[in-house]
Amino acid sequence: MRILKLAGTWTLQALLGALFVVLGVAKFSDPSWARKFAGWGYPDGFYMAVGVLEIAGGLMVIVPRVASYGAVVIVTVMVGAVLTHLVHGETHRLISPLMFLAIAAAVGWLRRMSAARPARTPKPEKAVI
Repeated sequence: MRILKLAGTWTLQALLGALFVVLGVAKFSDPSWARKFAGWGYPDGFYMAVGVLEIAGGLMVIVPRVASYGAVVIVTVMVGAVLTHLVHGETHRLISPLMFLAIAAAVGWLRRMSAARPARTPKPEKAVI
């Protein structure tokens, strides 16, 4: 059972990571994204910031020690996508971001125990006078 869970986690990580790297790169190569973001009322170049976050999240989610942090990046971007579609009455476009949000949340949950954490520094001892 443990091997199945590990294989499933790795599969989700790989698929999610590859997808978000491709989506992020598309923000830079497809001019329709600039028009879409402008139509939604976002400032010029905001689509590029989202693309960078998608690429970073996609790369991070592949590495087990930072996968949960990458998942948080992806979840945050997807929450923004869901809210954008809701505000603009595009409920027919909600399926994809909600699905990606759920997958990213699952990866973050599954990899939470292997996340890199800052090293604890020992407290200095008090001097006895």
